[in-house]
Amino acid sequence: MKLQPATPDADRARLAALELEVAARERDVTRLKRDLLALQSRYLDDIGGLYAKLNEIETAIADEEIALGLRLGTEGTEATESTEGTEGMPGPRTEDIGAAAGCGHRTAPSADLKRIFRQLAKTIHPDLALDGPARYRRHSLMAEANRAYAERDEDRLRLILSKWERGDTHGGDDLDSVPRRIAALEERRQAMDAELADLKTSAIWRLNAKMEDARQQGWDLFAEMVREVDREIRRATARLARLRKQRASSSAPIP
Repeated sequence: MKLQPATPDADRARLAALELEVAARERDVTRLKRDLLALQSRYLDDIGGLYAKLNEIETAIADEEIALGLRLGTEGTEATESTEGTEGMPGPRTEDIGAAAGCGHRTAPSADLKRIFRQLAKTIHPDLALDGPARYRRHSLMAEANRAYAERDEDRLRLILSKWERGDTHGGDDLDSVPRRIAALEERRQAMDAELADLKTSAIWRLNAKMEDARQQGWDLFAEMVREVDREIRRATARLARLRKQRASSSAPIP
């Protein structure tokens, strides 16, 4: 039996469904990145500072041990950043956590970038749509514009605006453009799936997942991590005090 080509109405229905799906995924990925960034900031503020204090104490311990002849001066004279904490979680490596969560430092948006984005937002905002299909199209383009702005891609913003203006001139969807938009949305969906898979391999994702598991079991993993580093600091402080007392005793003059 000969296959019948898809009808324009069927293509438009598929396009509308894809636009909704991709927009929902965009929101989910954006929310996930925001949550991971918040956890990253909390981790570095609350635990990163404790690890920095612990490293200072360990450096002082190394100096005392060298002075007492307990350690060679060429071994461990510099404290290294802790790489493991409670439940095997990594220490505060800002660059690793930030990159894994997609939260690396970006340059500030230029004045032109802001202006073009504001113009786009006013022009294609979904609230300006007159019907459902138009809202889906505007929602998809707005999501694309948000991505371009986040990536500081001014050329892409200009292209989105140009595409929208050409579409308005023709008064609605061009039938030939529907398959292209479907293909683009499917490609974007695959890209977001890959982005989510990458996030799930990051240290901050694993920490977030372990914290959620702990919450379901009725305990606070993050608070336990803080307590564990506090215990390490107390143990290291006590060891440093003993070493300093030992060195003071060994260097005291014989009466």
